[in-house]
Amino acid sequence: MKLKNHRPSTRLIREPRAMPKKRHLGRWIYVGILVMVGVWAFDVFFGHFFFLRGDGLVVARPYVVASEYIGTVRDITVRQGDRVKRGDVVAHLSSRQYDEQLARLRFELSNLSADRARISSQLAGTRELVSVARKRLKSAEAFREKLETGLKNGLSTGTALNTAYEREYSAREDLERITSDIVTLRAEVKALYQQIDQRYVLIHDIEESYDEGRLVAPESGIVTDVSAIESSVMRPGNPIMTIAAGKPYVLAYFENGSLYEINPGQEVLMYYGTRSLEGRVTSLLPVSEQLPEEFQRSFQPTGRAQIAEVEITTPENQPPLFAKLEIGGGLFSSIRRLFDWLLAT
Repeated sequence: MKLKNHRPSTRLIREPRAMPKKRHLGRWIYVGILVMVGVWAFDVFFGHFFFLRGDGLVVARPYVVASEYIGTVRDITVRQGDRVKRGDVVAHLSSRQYDEQLARLRFELSNLSADRARISSQLAGTRELVSVARKRLKSAEAFREKLETGLKNGLSTGTALNTAYEREYSAREDLERITSDIVTLRAEVKALYQQIDQRYVLIHDIEESYDEGRLVAPESGIVTDVSAIESSVMRPGNPIMTIAAGKPYVLAYFENGSLYEINPGQEVLMYYGTRSLEGRVTSLLPVSEQLPEEFQRSFQPTGRAQIAEVEITTPENQPPLFAKLEIGGGLFSSIRRLFDWLLAT
């Protein structure tokens, strides 16, 4: 007797179940995150080939405050970050070199004045001899003429006439010598006057440039760096402080090797923290290998680059001086910045 397999009378019917809405949303979120990560990775590794991207630094035209003499800094009246106006006193300096130079010029002026007085007196005495020499010459000429007439009439001899010639020659020679001395003395007096005037001008210029040891701001701006301290000895040309003046701009640094070109007049976007700024490329600097001093302290480039000056066209969001900016552009710039911010936090 065979046992039959009994099949259940009820069959399980596989029917498609309705997917919960939460699961659909989760899948879309997951796909969206994958797409964003892919876009971010593409932008990080390949974005710089297609979109303008670089680093920037907010700078202004630097003006260096330095002394023209070796001196000791007595006091500094400003600090880093202070705003100054053109002509404001920012430091005081005392210089022995200035004192020695001024004393030497005054000593030379005293000697020149003494020489001028001596030669002027000599010139006055020589001028008085001119009238005497002319009278002597006139007398010798008259005596010689009388002897010539007497010789014709047989009243004088040739020996007396020769003596008259010698007297006339001597008188004429003295007159010419005195006249030549007057011309020479006049030239010496004129040269002494010129040298004295030059010393006065030098003394005035030195006193004006030294200005009693006061160093003033050459332009209105912000003190960005104070290199000296009180009682330090500074040599001519050594910077005591640096003042950033004029309208701030961005010095931008772009790596080479991208597929885009940078041209003057090009609009760019710049980011400083959560703030965004608009800018315009004003000029391209003829620098590719050596990095400017402003970037040497801030960035460590690995290759050659292009340097550009960028004008800030949105001054209401202007960051402080020497703030680092990120210059970015392209479709994925905002997404990349969002992921960079998430990774940083």
